[in-house]
Amino acid sequence: MKYEEIKTLLSSTESIAQSPFELLKGISNILNHSDSISEEQSRELLYRALEYRDAFGYYKPILDGLTRELGLFPYLDNDANFTSLPDAIAYEYHRPEASAEGIVFHREQAEIFRRLLAGENLILSAPTSFGKSKIIDSIIESEKFENIVVVVPTIALIDETRRRLMSFSKNYKIISQVSQQASTRNVFIFTAERLNSYEGLPRIDFFVIDEFYKIGAHDSDQKRMSALNQAFYKLSKGGGQFYLLGPCVRQIPDGVEGKFQCHFYKTNFATVASDVIRINSEGSAIQMLIDLIKQLKGEPTIIYCKSPKSANEVASSLFRAMESISQKRNSDAANWMRTNFHKDWMLPKCVETGIGIHHGRLPRSLGQFVVRSFNDGGLNVLVCTSTLIEGVNTKAKNVVIYDNKIARQNIDFFTFNNIKGRSGRMFKHFVGRVFLFHNPPQEELPFVDFPVFSQNSGTPNSLLVQLDERDLTSNSRERIAPILSQRDLPIDILRKHSSIEPENLLNLARHLKGLTPIERLSLSWTGYPDWEQLSAVCELAWVHLLESKGGAGVFSGKQLAMKINQLRNTPDVRTRINNELQGDYAANSPDEAVERVFEFDRTWATFEMPRILRAFSDVRSHVYNGKGDYYFFAGQLENLFRPAFQVALEEFGLPLQVSDKLRSKINNAASLDDALFSIRQLRLSEGELTTFESVLLDDCQKSI
Repeated sequence: MKYEEIKTLLSSTESIAQSPFELLKGISNILNHSDSISEEQSRELLYRALEYRDAFGYYKPILDGLTRELGLFPYLDNDANFTSLPDAIAYEYHRPEASAEGIVFHREQAEIFRRLLAGENLILSAPTSFGKSKIIDSIIESEKFENIVVVVPTIALIDETRRRLMSFSKNYKIISQVSQQASTRNVFIFTAERLNSYEGLPRIDFFVIDEFYKIGAHDSDQKRMSALNQAFYKLSKGGGQFYLLGPCVRQIPDGVEGKFQCHFYKTNFATVASDVIRINSEGSAIQMLIDLIKQLKGEPTIIYCKSPKSANEVASSLFRAMESISQKRNSDAANWMRTNFHKDWMLPKCVETGIGIHHGRLPRSLGQFVVRSFNDGGLNVLVCTSTLIEGVNTKAKNVVIYDNKIARQNIDFFTFNNIKGRSGRMFKHFVGRVFLFHNPPQEELPFVDFPVFSQNSGTPNSLLVQLDERDLTSNSRERIAPILSQRDLPIDILRKHSSIEPENLLNLARHLKGLTPIERLSLSWTGYPDWEQLSAVCELAWVHLLESKGGAGVFSGKQLAMKINQLRNTPDVRTRINNELQGDYAANSPDEAVERVFEFDRTWATFEMPRILRAFSDVRSHVYNGKGDYYFFAGQLENLFRPAFQVALEEFGLPLQVSDKLRSKINNAASLDDALFSIRQLRLSEGELTTFESVLLDDCQKSI
């Protein structure tokens, strides 16, 4: 039997039952060809057979034998009836010695794990379903290392990783916020930006960079690329062992392995199979999507969209189509969202219909709730953007790639494979399905550059100034010589604010030197600025420090100051949403009003403007020899003018509205760690929180 014939017959219980032995014999024959392609084919066929394991009846022991032969030990029962002592020894060999959860590795997981334990630095390219995170868990569980860093690409993945690694909290302090202080033994879970801004980082013995291919992604997000290179450089200079992991990489620059004393390990060892199905979307794409979701009959399905706007539109269309035929669910959650945001917001309508929405603007606590509900079966469909695709594990059987872009940029080959790899999940769905509404991107050479090593013309100066002089190429030394020789700002300020190009910081410094005494006076404030002071800073920052002008509902420095002032005067989210529906520039709908508030808070208030204010403050302080400090106000803005721990608690699953209610019980907390300790001890009386809020609090307590 040929590969395609076997694959077709392994699609139903009925067809398997007609010739189970012949199908298994065919898989064995393909495996015995002893080449890499044959092994991949036989492994894929085995997953399809495991999807219908019971259909093999009397021949299950043969199926188990093929599973062992292919090194897929996790798919064997713990009490597997091994036919020989060598089989039993092989099974135990693939179990990490320190594992308390009975983890058993597949063949290549075991190889990676043992090489890491032996002290090797590894760069791993493996399929999304490889099980790379299990290796991280087992390395931590071995307790070989005192201080460990795990660098992840998104805040959504910080939450998932933190929750998973809390099982090691008896032996390590799990740190995911910059404000948390290190202990004796620590596991830091950070994005690259957080790692670079963390002060007092101890010596790191072992570090992990997940989705490492983004280290060379010049075109998609230069700031992110630069931050990741800086994080890698900082950690590697500390002498720690490392494990970089990502999918679909086939080549790295010559010399990287020698420079960083590491080994590049490539494998196609997947743990699930997938079927790729092209949707003919010549008609209405949204109607075809609706028809597809109906055909899937409640199977857990992720729909990838290019942007929050696209995700909201798709979810709204699905809601209208499914409302009348879906049983209402998640009512407590939906009613809470209506009460605390807006009664006509689309998200609560969707979750009642079994549809989740996940994108970067959503409050993090709600994003976590949506993912948990999807994985628990409370939602059948999850409409998302790239913020969920980049590493977050879900129990999706199907993935629909509805858009072929991220914002306005076409999906590249790496991202496409990352999205595609979210279909199926080890131990949950042996065979996933990927539905495409567009042709896949052309396969390109899966090459990942390391700009911190290659230092080509696209490497930003903000990265080059972070490097030691001996690590710079001759061209790089020549490029940044004017920056190092100038006298307008010390190099320490340029390095401290690495998310801003040094030329921009220098332009601001030179501009400030030319201001009149009256103009200087408007910039010399500490604490809370008045309107004129805030407007002056925002307008200068808009001109000199912000590389991407506009976006998130802000199109000028004065408008930015106005929105910050509105937030300061009215921090209540629901009130601000209602305000967006009034006036000359009113939102067209409650959904648009909600999005405006979410987008401003996420983009400007809690991220962009605090870092800009701190950089501006340091530049101004140097130029004017003190007289003013914006750090306090930056901290207030970053925390949406609430106590410092409340915005951070969003990442631990508690919305601002819940932490507002709990404020009196944890108001004496001097730090986030103190607040988390207080929350862990809370026992609330009936009626203090709604049913949904109690569920969120209980989930938070279990994860800290």
